[in-house]
Amino acid sequence: MISLQQIRRFFVIMILALMLAITIGFDFRTTNGWAIASPIEIATMNQVKALNKNIEGKTQETLGKITGDPKDQMMGKAKQVEGQVRNTAEDVKDAMKLKGRTKAVTKNIEGKVQEARGKVTDNRSDQVAGQAKQAESEARNLGEDLKEAVQNIFNKDT
Repeated sequence: MISLQQIRRFFVIMILALMLAITIGFDFRTTNGWAIASPIEIATMNQVKALNKNIEGKTQETLGKITGDPKDQMMGKAKQVEGQVRNTAEDVKDAMKLKGRTKAVTKNIEGKVQEARGKVTDNRSDQVAGQAKQAESEARNLGEDLKEAVQNIFNKDT
């Protein structure tokens, strides 16, 4: 039998997890003034939706256990599976894409080669374009650092 203290603890954890997910979701948006969402934000929001579905399922399953309603228990488990499927889908999407750090390194090498070619041929346009590609590489690396920080936040919660 589930004790009242376990029920309270469960709901406190669920509420805190939901508050964290909402805070993270709105925090990303406010820094851009509700502008167009970046790919990192979209992926993160999809992960938040998966987490919320999982939390919703756990809550419904627990309520089903408390009330003795097998339908709620089954629906709660189904929602948890849906959350896991959504999360797995995001993982597959990430695996299918060329990883951001790889893109950054590739862009950096392209930039260095183009800048060096511009210096050899005395072509100022190639030098500037090469430097721009190297700057883009640095920006990609910063984006990847941010993405890893967000993923670490989610990994701590699970």
